[in-house]
Amino acid sequence: MEPKKTKPRSGARGIQSIEVSGRILKTLVKAGAPMMLKDLAHAAELAPAQCHAYLTSLRHVGLVHQEFTSGLYNIGPMAMSLGFGWLKTSPIASASVEALKELTEELGPMSALISWSDFGPTVVHVNTGMRPATVNVKPGTLFSVTGTATGSIFAAFGDPDAVERQIAIELSRKTSRASLGLEPIHGDYADNLEKVRRDGCATAEGAPIPGINAIAHPIFDKDGKLALVATLIGPAGEFDVSETSHAMTRLKAVAQGLSAGAQASAAAE
Repeated sequence: MEPKKTKPRSGARGIQSIEVSGRILKTLVKAGAPMMLKDLAHAAELAPAQCHAYLTSLRHVGLVHQEFTSGLYNIGPMAMSLGFGWLKTSPIASASVEALKELTEELGPMSALISWSDFGPTVVHVNTGMRPATVNVKPGTLFSVTGTATGSIFAAFGDPDAVERQIAIELSRKTSRASLGLEPIHGDYADNLEKVRRDGCATAEGAPIPGINAIAHPIFDKDGKLALVATLIGPAGEFDVSETSHAMTRLKAVAQGLSAGAQASAAAE
């Protein structure tokens, strides 16, 4: 089977082997589990022998790992290193990581930085805080769009098409991936999104996980598009998420400052 041809972008001529490798990596990420060669080749629209040759090179650079006993293929450790590299080198991501670290040290609750991935809202950085919440949040944790404060921010300010597809997946339960908060946190979801857009933030009290409160706020990039979501998470009995709470005021100030900083940097270029 011949590799699927990729349309040139803006007249630029790319390197086909790199694009094919990217297709293999995207297939592994989408699967979210180790794959047999024949299944991976079929999903990536490649002949098994051709796919194997690409996998060999990807293994050599650490982007793909082959399990010794089963022979199955999975994402390799270099892929994680690339993710950490993005956090360090992306101006808005690195600034957000540092700002949330300082906010956690100031306020105490857990903080998380969330980005959009092919699987919906995905945690990319966590500060556990001085009063850790009784919820397992770590890099790679998925939040549902419909059932979390974080998801509400993506639904309100993110890419409408991507959000719509993810909501359809969540509501149909056609996913093997466990996301925090699969059940909607508010009865009328559309009304909730309008409120989120008006307020510029989202909250969750005792839902989707009993005993846990959360506040989420958008961080916009230099073009005014949603880049990341900053979220504070804490025990319901201790963590006040009301509109007048100190945590709400501080998170808004930090997130808005990060957005303003990104736009100011763009204007100065």
